[in-house]
Amino acid sequence: MNLLLLNKKIEDMKIPITAIAVKMGISRQSLYQKLDGKSSFKITEAQKICDILKLTNHEKTQIFFND
Repeated sequence: MNLLLLNKKIEDMKIPITAIAVKMGISRQSLYQKLDGKSSFKITEAQKICDILKLTNHEKTQIFFND
């Protein structure tokens, strides 16, 4: 998982972390833990953040399937 790229995309979109967490149905703290690599995204959470950030298929692959 490429957390650096995911965090960059969030920064570029200028969507507050709190707003993303609310849309995902998780706490802000939980989202920060996922973005810091301290916990993993569930598949449903990954799908939600992809929708929120309007990620392309290429971006999804780079972020979630790139070691």
